[in-house]
Amino acid sequence: MDKINRGYQAKSLLENELFREVLNTLDAEYHRLWRKARTVEAREDLHRYVILCEKLIQDITSVANSGDLEQARQDELERGKKGFPWPKI
Repeated sequence: MDKINRGYQAKSLLENELFREVLNTLDAEYHRLWRKARTVEAREDLHRYVILCEKLIQDITSVANSGDLEQARQDELERGKKGFPWPKI
């Protein structure tokens, strides 16, 4: 799959209400459990889960941004193929 299509799909995923709801629910639950954790190991595990959710969003956002950049690059190349729009004199 090319970068542009991956970017569109990533953007669609980030805008998907169910996906956002699931991640927000997981994040809230991990934070709730983290505050109640009785051992250092449990707190560290839950902290890693919180960081993992953040990393997931960052990675999907990166794919979306890469798609946007690739689309802009291809648009620029396409404009270049048409030549410079010289004014009529």
